[in-house]
Order: sequence, then C-alpha cells, then structure tokens
Amino acid sequence: MAARGGRVAVLGGGVAGLTAATELAERGFEVTVVEPTGWGGKARSASVPGTGTGGRLDLPSEHGFRFFPGFYRSLPDTLRRIPLAGQPDGVAGNLREASHMLSARSGRVGERLTDVSLAAGARSPLEFLRAIGLGTDGTGLTSEELLYYANRLLVYITSSEERRLGQWEHTPWWDFSRAEGSSEEYRKACVVGTTRTVVAARAEVCSTHTVGGFLEAFCYGFLGRGEVQPADRVLNGPTSTAWIDPWVRHLASLGVRLELGRRVERLTVSGGAVTGAVLRGPHGEREELTADWYVCALPVDRLGALLERGLAAADPELKSVTELRTDWMVGIQFYLREPVPVVHGHVIFLDSPWALTSISQAQFWDHDFRATYGDGTVADCLSVDVSAWDTPGILYGKPARECTRAEVAAEVWAQLCDGLNGPGRPRLRQELLHSWHLDPAVRGLDGPGPAVNDEALLINTTGSWAARPSAVTAAPNLFLAGDHVRCPVNLATMEGANQAARLAVNALLEAARHPAAPAAVHQLHQPPELHRLKQVDAELYHQGRPHLLDGPAPWEPRA
Repeated sequence: MAARGGRVAVLGGGVAGLTAATELAERGFEVTVVEPTGWGGKARSASVPGTGTGGRLDLPSEHGFRFFPGFYRSLPDTLRRIPLAGQPDGVAGNLREASHMLSARSGRVGERLTDVSLAAGARSPLEFLRAIGLGTDGTGLTSEELLYYANRLLVYITSSEERRLGQWEHTPWWDFSRAEGSSEEYRKACVVGTTRTVVAARAEVCSTHTVGGFLEAFCYGFLGRGEVQPADRVLNGPTSTAWIDPWVRHLASLGVRLELGRRVERLTVSGGAVTGAVLRGPHGEREELTADWYVCALPVDRLGALLERGLAAADPELKSVTELRTDWMVGIQFYLREPVPVVHGHVIFLDSPWALTSISQAQFWDHDFRATYGDGTVADCLSVDVSAWDTPGILYGKPARECTRAEVAAEVWAQLCDGLNGPGRPRLRQELLHSWHLDPAVRGLDGPGPAVNDEALLINTTGSWAARPSAVTAAPNLFLAGDHVRCPVNLATMEGANQAARLAVNALLEAARHPAAPAAVHQLHQPPELHRLKQVDAELYHQGRPHLLDGPAPWEPRA
C-alpha cells in the first residue's frame, strides 16, 4: 500500500481540506473530498442571486474580503502550484499588491495614509508604528504612550518561546499592553484597535501570544526582514473565480473525487481506528465513505459536534476542542454606482465601534466591473469586514447582533461615512449606493430567534493553545487539519489552515511509511540578531524573573 499511497477520505473542502487533497494527490494517493456547503469554506466567494441582467454575472459577494500578508509563505506556495493558462506562476499570478493602507479617523481628523509597497523599501520601526495607525500628530496619542507601545512590541519579539507559551499565552493583550488606567486614545489605537481589526477578538480575552505573534510577523515583513514579499496582497477578482475554481479543476485533473453537498454525520470506529465516515447527502440520503486514511478538515464547531458521534471514541483527548471559542468577523458588500477607490489598499477605521475594515475591490480586478456584473449601473464594490458585534453603534445605539439586516447595513454605512467623510470632503454619498449584501451565513437578524453565524471564526483566547489539537490523533489512521490545529501561525487564517493541512499530510506519510518527501511547512522569520536576547530571557523565565525590558507603564503607580 505504501508504494501506491492508498485511499484517503478528506472530510471538509475548505482551504485546509483542499490543501491536504493537493499534497496527497501529488504523492499518488487516491483522494476523496466531501464538503457540505461550498468549495473553499469561509474563503469562498458567492453572488447575489438575480442581480445580473443583460448577460452580465450576478453581483459578487464574499464571506469577508481576502488578503495575503507578506509573511504568508505556505499558502502562496500552494497557489503557485495551481496551474492557470498563460501564467507561469499559476494562481499566484492573480495576486495584486495593495500598496497603501489608510488609518481612517472620525471626520478625517488625524487620518494617516501609509505606503506599504515594496517600492518604498525597508522602513524604520517608527514607520511601522505609523503604518498600524499610531502617531502623535493630531490623534491625542502622546510621545510617551507611543514609546511605551514600542516597548510592548520589543518585549514580545525578544521573548523566548518558553515565556511566550508559559506566560504570554495566558496573559490577555489588555493586561500586557497595560490598558487599565491608560488614555482613551491609547486603548483605542494600541489595545482594542489592534485585536479587533486583526483577530476579531476582545483585547480583554485575546492571548498576547496571538496578537504579539501577528504583529511580529507583520512587522518583519514591513521592515524588509526575512523573505521579502509585498506586505499586503489581494486577488484580481472574486475569490472563487480567481483561486478556488481553478483549484477544484486542478484537483479533478489529478484524479481527486470531489463530492459537494455531503455532510459528515458520524465516524465509525473499531479497535481505536476509524473504519468509515457516515455522510448525509443533499436529499437526506445516507452513505458510508470508507478509506485507509482519514483527514478531518472540518471547522472547529463542526469538529466539536462529532465528539459524541465517533470522534471521542477515536481520541478522547479531542474533547478539549469544546474549550475553544469563536467570534464573528462578517463581510458586507456595498455596491456603488461610481468607482470610489478611497486608497489603493485596505482601510482600518480606528474610531468605528464595530471595528470596520474595508477595501475597494474594482481597482484591483482585471475586468470592467460595470460591464461584467449586475445591471450595468454598478461600478465598484466596497467590501467591509465587521469585527465587533457586541458594541453599540452610532446610528441606532444597538449592537449588531440586535439589529435587523437593514439596520446593520445602515449602521455600517454610517460608520464608513464617519471615517471617510470630512467637512466639505465627502468620499461617500448616499446617491452612490446602489445596493448592499450581508453574508447569508448570519441568520436570525430579522427574527424570530437570536442571531446565529454558521461560519464563525476561531479566536485565540488566553490558554487556548493547550486546547488546540495537533495534526496527529490517538487513532492511527486519523489526522486533523484546519485553522484550529497547532501550527507555526498561531492565528485563525488561511495560512494557518494551509500549514495545518501540510502537517496532517506529513503525519499521514510517516504513518503510511510512504517514500515521498514531506510537504514544506514554512516557519515564521526569526532574526538571528535576537537569538542571544531570547536565550537570556529563557534563563530569566526559568528563574521565575520578568523579561529584562518589561516594566510598568508611565501612567501606572510606581513602587
């Protein structure tokens, strides 16, 4: 069986499942992938039914806009291996650099535009702080506060792995950044804004190990360290068109059996090994999928639902996934009658109570938006992510979870206008708005019951690393993949899902004694100049002493 590979059932067709299928099919395995909803999982795009006329396509929609930071290495490697006619680097050739980032402020007072392009070259640490929206010119943030925030970043990037996992993993970002007693501007820009726009989690509960790790990875790319790639990249069309559809076609060409519309109901287990996966089809029919090996690439909530349906029998330790938490980061698209590029990249709305981020998509797409989509009057799509669903808004004074869908759209539009429009300088006007579309994964906003999100996002709360499973399970033929699996990128991202799938494939190859080379799992950049500082910190940590540079904030009482 080792020489031929054997049969593999991949349960779940998101980024993790499709990555595992790619790596296994390339190594000669007979692969079947089952997916209940849509190829690509949370990364897929969709459309607004019935909006295309005159031969045009329906208006495109997304669960949330996709972006590919410079520190992504594993996922771009997969993109390069998905062939596309006329492009030597495959689907990776559909990536476009987003050259600027705008930190929008209410009434445009203190907004900051930052060039994050490769053309600008390596930047200084001060320029990095400005790039993430921090500065002392007109925002209310003092030089003392800015320096202390720089200290927080320096403490983290020079911390040893022992301290990161032993201390910072259990320390909320709120505590690490010393938010208590600080100014409102410091909390907004340095504490709350960082977590809400990056990981859709509250600073009071989100792990410093996660927030610090993301900022560290982004920082090194911005400073020109490691494998230099554009700091921010987006696709040149809807995600499924530019990436997922070519991927599925490539898998089919490799002989992968793709079964859409089938949900995993139960795992059958005998003697500690998985013997089958019971599937429910689109019309309620049941069938059992059998294979030699199983890769479970389901989202964390669906993984938890399988515990009492065979998964716990395969590995009782997997019950820890019930401790993992999810939150909402939901996409809404506003379709505009005229192009409104705003900036050639992403916008972070620092004063938005709903933690909005946005991008104007048409400027990056290779085709004419008006001629391709809708009724011929839509020229642009302003794609927005809403990350804070429990904070009262500025229009109705209600959290997003308590609003109707129409109220969510009106509230988000009002917050966009607050950040992008200034006195006599409007970027958004009501007459530009053609229509909007909110992710249908959010249900119940219009009643009768509480709102639910079918595709919530894993958040890394304090101590959650221990609850996250590894790719290897107690069952000898079952492996796990997904953004909840431990991997070098400690954040629920497409890169994390891709890396976790590679780890699952490598574990399967080892168990099968397969001669193929393992899949590459790319590590995050670690500057050699900091190695000695981390060694010193490891010694201090083992002695029970604080980090050498860790000290109280200027606003805290001193002993």
